[in-house]
Amino acid sequence: MPKPDPDALAEAAPPAEHRAIQVVAGKERVVDAEQAVRRGLTLVDLSDGWAPYIFQDGKAADGALLPNRYRAVFIGLANDRSDGDGQALPPGERNYLELYGIPPSLSVVRERFLADAARTCEASVDNARLLAVDGIETFGHSTEKKEAAKHQLRGLRLEAARAKAGVATIADLAAADSRYLGEAKTHLRVEAERAAFAEVEKRLVCEGLMDAAKHKPGAYDAPMRSAVLDFQQKNGVFAQADLNRATLEAVGRPLLANDFATLRRVLAERAAHAGNFVEDGTAILAMPFGKRGKPRAIPTYRTADGTAVPVPDLVGQATDALMARLGLASPEDALAFFRRHAESDFRWLRVAVRFPDLPEYYGPKMDLVAEIDRGDIWYDFPFDSKGNRLPQPRTRYPTFNLYVRWRGEKVPLVSWRTTIGGWRSELAADGEEYYRYKDSDVGKRVWHHIVSAPVWLPPLSSPLQSMVKTKWVAGGYPRVVNYDETGPGFLSAYGLVAGIHEQAKRRGEEVAYYDNGIRTHGSFDYMSLRGRFSHGCHRLHNNLAVRLFSFVLKHRHAKVLGPMALGFRRVFYWDGEVYEMRLPTRGFYYELDPALPVDTLKGNIAGQLQQPMTSYVRKPGVTYASSKPPSAPTGPESKAGGGRADPSAEGRAP
Repeated sequence: MPKPDPDALAEAAPPAEHRAIQVVAGKERVVDAEQAVRRGLTLVDLSDGWAPYIFQDGKAADGALLPNRYRAVFIGLANDRSDGDGQALPPGERNYLELYGIPPSLSVVRERFLADAARTCEASVDNARLLAVDGIETFGHSTEKKEAAKHQLRGLRLEAARAKAGVATIADLAAADSRYLGEAKTHLRVEAERAAFAEVEKRLVCEGLMDAAKHKPGAYDAPMRSAVLDFQQKNGVFAQADLNRATLEAVGRPLLANDFATLRRVLAERAAHAGNFVEDGTAILAMPFGKRGKPRAIPTYRTADGTAVPVPDLVGQATDALMARLGLASPEDALAFFRRHAESDFRWLRVAVRFPDLPEYYGPKMDLVAEIDRGDIWYDFPFDSKGNRLPQPRTRYPTFNLYVRWRGEKVPLVSWRTTIGGWRSELAADGEEYYRYKDSDVGKRVWHHIVSAPVWLPPLSSPLQSMVKTKWVAGGYPRVVNYDETGPGFLSAYGLVAGIHEQAKRRGEEVAYYDNGIRTHGSFDYMSLRGRFSHGCHRLHNNLAVRLFSFVLKHRHAKVLGPMALGFRRVFYWDGEVYEMRLPTRGFYYELDPALPVDTLKGNIAGQLQQPMTSYVRKPGVTYASSKPPSAPTGPESKAGGGRADPSAEGRAP
């Protein structure tokens, strides 16, 4: 006999604004949301109007509404209704923005389930051929033609040798005569990759991501490349149109299995924000390895009686609890869920669920501290005189760690890969490009200001062509001002949210804050977190940055400053046309009081130089008009962040 469900609530018929759902004994019921809260349950918002906490409207001290205008853009993007400029999507277009920090709404996931349930892609794809290779090498248009010709000639040579040797296959030829071993191995690999490529083509057409009429079979052309990227971003595969093993494995999975994995990731974000927690199981990465290669110690915290208890994976546990309460154990369960809920249900849908108990260190005002380990650092110039890149290996990569100080210990909550500065190309005052080391400040700083939907100001040295883009408008593609990089938006230089690194200095009874141009911020460039460098800032995946700063704002005293007026205007001329760029705000500001400590560690300095070079360095092989590089600028404006953190002198946006 099944055990009674202690959290089951009685069926009810409250108005939509007071409804929630539960699955009890395999059947879904509507319950009273207010009763659920009184019972100690958490309400998880499944509606299409959901947005993370950092995009909520605020209130000024006098009660005046402080609208966060990016909320509407976020919701439009998540629901496939609009683009990053807030304009309606062209017919048939979809936003695959999960890897950019904007997960699809439940209505969008519902549409995928219903459409994919009617497809029979699994029957049309030969998984044995697809997964017979570890990846598929791809080329640009001209190189692809040359490689195809080389493969054809190689095949003709090997076939002639096979016939002469009187063996059945090219593999037999290689086994019989070692002279052909290398060529045969290459030929067979390419043949296997071509066979796998054909299976990828079939899957993309079947899934509705590629129009077969616009694609040349066997070619990695623009329609195919675009479809592969859409597939990867739709299914959360970290690749950018490369046909790597992870992509092939995702192609080989049933459509509903991929949709079910997407649903879990979407629900994980909703759970993390509903529970106001951040722990996701990565805290162990903040712990040092044991002696002689032993595994890392398990991170723990001490309870009131002194017991050491492991730091939990609250996001994972809450997601499990949420899916269990919804009765979602399989793709078939999810399909049934979406079939019984009309799209209109997602205007109000919430679920009442009991989340795991919070650790004792939780409270409305947690003693949080951030630490950035810069890992292995190379200040040496990375090229020789001929322009060849010099090896600068790193075994320890930069990480962002968040801790809570609790009972005399520093308890790790999360540990995520981040970026630091390095050698970057920069346009100097003489109009020439040089290399320059963009350093990440070392030492103790604070987050005094957090900015939702932040705006980056392009310096005068920004190439004008980067400030213009083409955009589908009224049946055509005119050129318009490119606000993607400036923001606000998921493609901006600062991503969806930024914490400003400020140096706090006491002046008598007051504390003054100085911005040196460094931020911890989200990033659209999700591949850069795997080892590339920034211009000095510390990037995080957009969804993690949104989680992090929403968590900080929920567990620290924060004053809502709202949208900060900027009034930036620039008129520029490019390629025969005049453009006007307007940036009315810097973003939506919060002020932490007290500020949250951030310590950037020195890291392990490798190579000969122990301090970064501050001057420009000529690019090898480039002829310069000037006899020597100009002086490199200094100060916050020359850093990745630029500008001033303190918005108080700039007023509030209307």
